[in-house]
Amino acid sequence: MPNKKHEQLLAFACERIPLLISLLLIFLFFMPLNSVQFNYFRPSVGIICVYYWRLNRQLIFGYFSAFIIGLMLDVYGSTPLGLNALLLLLLVAITTMPSQYLRTSSFSVRWLIFGFICMAIMLLKWLLLMLYFWHFLSLTEIMLGYFSTVMFYPLIATLNVWIAQKFLPPENIDEL
Repeated sequence: MPNKKHEQLLAFACERIPLLISLLLIFLFFMPLNSVQFNYFRPSVGIICVYYWRLNRQLIFGYFSAFIIGLMLDVYGSTPLGLNALLLLLLVAITTMPSQYLRTSSFSVRWLIFGFICMAIMLLKWLLLMLYFWHFLSLTEIMLGYFSTVMFYPLIATLNVWIAQKFLPPENIDEL
């Protein structure tokens, strides 16, 4: 009997690895930099992680994980509470339907689709921030964030692939 509880605890811990790794990456990328110019060139690691994990581990990475990541991004990014959470929940909803088709596509196709989805999410964030503050915000910072996010996608995705192969059991594709 204790062996079964140990297996259940291990399975529970394995299911939390994508969320914990995503939070760790967010902490690392929000570390203060000495240069003001580099602060504008921060990739949105939360969007990358939610997109990657939702496509590849749909059963263990869902709305709850995206919501937690969004709240952490709101706290660290000093954005209105719930804005990033709303956008990441929207990202989960967008990537749910085509995920089975994107799983079998090449990395470059996933990256291209990520670029389009990321652009839509960033522009929606820009619009919502302008509505919230009732002030026109420069599109320059959003575009720099967009380009850095798209450029960092291969690095973060490769790191997530390594983590999935090393620490997570293989996912049964038939369950989707």
